[in-house]
Amino acid sequence: MAAQTPNFSGMNPRSSKESRFRMLRGFKLTAPTLLCCMAIGSQSFAQDAEKKPESADAKTGLALDPMLGIDPSMPNVGALPGGMTPAYGQPSGGQGDWRFDFHGFLSMPLRVGLNTRENPRAGQSGYVMHAPPVVPDDLETFSHTGVVPTPYAQLNFSYGNSVITANVSILAQQANVSTSFYDPPSQPGINDAFLNIRPKLGKNVRLQLYVGAFSNRYGIMGEHDLGRYGTPLIGRTNGVGENVIATFGLTKKLSVQVEHGIQGQSNKAAPDLVPDGWNGFANSNVGSSFVNHLHAGLAYNGMFTIGGHYMQAWEQDDFATGTLAPDGKIRVLGADARATLGRFGHLYFASSYLLARAAGTVGRIIEVLNTKGGQGLIDNYFGSQSQGNGSLTTFGAQYDLSIGRLVSYPVPFTGDGPDIYVSLFGMATKVHSDDKLIDSTGAKLYDGVTKAKFGIEASYSLLSWFAISTRYDQVKPNLDNDRYSFAVISPRLIFRTDWQATDQLVLQYSHWIDGSQTLVRTGYPPREDPTASPDTDMISLTASMWW
Repeated sequence: MAAQTPNFSGMNPRSSKESRFRMLRGFKLTAPTLLCCMAIGSQSFAQDAEKKPESADAKTGLALDPMLGIDPSMPNVGALPGGMTPAYGQPSGGQGDWRFDFHGFLSMPLRVGLNTRENPRAGQSGYVMHAPPVVPDDLETFSHTGVVPTPYAQLNFSYGNSVITANVSILAQQANVSTSFYDPPSQPGINDAFLNIRPKLGKNVRLQLYVGAFSNRYGIMGEHDLGRYGTPLIGRTNGVGENVIATFGLTKKLSVQVEHGIQGQSNKAAPDLVPDGWNGFANSNVGSSFVNHLHAGLAYNGMFTIGGHYMQAWEQDDFATGTLAPDGKIRVLGADARATLGRFGHLYFASSYLLARAAGTVGRIIEVLNTKGGQGLIDNYFGSQSQGNGSLTTFGAQYDLSIGRLVSYPVPFTGDGPDIYVSLFGMATKVHSDDKLIDSTGAKLYDGVTKAKFGIEASYSLLSWFAISTRYDQVKPNLDNDRYSFAVISPRLIFRTDWQATDQLVLQYSHWIDGSQTLVRTGYPPREDPTASPDTDMISLTASMWW
């Protein structure tokens, strides 16, 4: 997905001509921005360290480029097949340049899971077809790989100038015309509504204020997107409030960033609200929740960034806890490091530690590993007997490399030619929980369980309109019990209108190699179903475009 940030996020302006040459991640020549981009030199590692970094401000020459999170207006999707990152436009050129902008992203797949029918009768086929596929790839679980394409559309509207911008995004996770029933939670409507304020404070300082309703995401595995798993490794906040980001250019090569935010929720489920599909099975026992978060980062030469993260979500709502139950708390500590090495690729590593206490009453003000609040942690990691008490220790990494850019040195690689793009990625989580439940074999189900997954993806751009890609994933939801494990291999054919076009048509086949007890989710809301037989194959056709 190319590496330009949305124009309404208040980043450094770039010409539209320049952005057209930044659509293919394998050819990143992207200028850095405050939140989403880091400079990439076209010289060798040693030469990059000596020259003036691209991350330096054009007027002051001071570096202002740490990357601690990702802009709130960026779509909540992982990297597209072939390592593509959409560009979403340019910011206003000056304080007096008021303008309206419209940008967006869509990805709409047809997905068909294939399986065999047990004991078919007269008039029944021996094969069955499921849409969506019945496979172990639920977004909120550790087993999620991102291999199965998901429907997603986001429309971003903004109006403002170089100092202040109003932003509104409309989001849908289904297209109504393609669904067999109307599912309101998949049509959230207005998802973000906030002001982005960028006062001019001096030549060596940049300040950004986000005020309104928006999300923050930290632990971003990709260079400019959520990475191959589409999962923030440290955490995500959702709410209404403020986020302040101050960046200080210390020298031409060194900059530091400090970020603080506090958010709450604008409503909560009423005590007499009956959980149902139309309200997303809302839980009236969840209290009014808040999150306070602090981050700090140091960047050198537009090539190296290290960051520290602290997040605490809590509720102290007597309507949820009553007179006896303790207030719920979720605390996250994280650290990450990013190396943007020019022709030698991009490397990211992160670790985090989550501690939860009576977390069941904490709402989706915080999401960790894509789970929704404290109840999501209970359902997917801690177990129903944990009382919301437990911890997660998580590690993850991703490395991306463009072979074309590597071998073309010292000639700059513009992206108008064949390339091979390779990604290696993986993560692991250690669970501790008050739920000591074990399965029939004596293996632990929650407390003491270690979960791990890794994968590799390689894409080859043969022609301006055609590329091929193959991805392999191995997932082990419980290292002590391989019967829950599975692997999936996914070859793809990628069609587009040009080398760096903003569109994709992807034809994909995926084959799962499942363990004897690989679990899938069925029902509404989805729950793990030990009786369901997972689909072994999937065929999908996905149309994607960004503008």
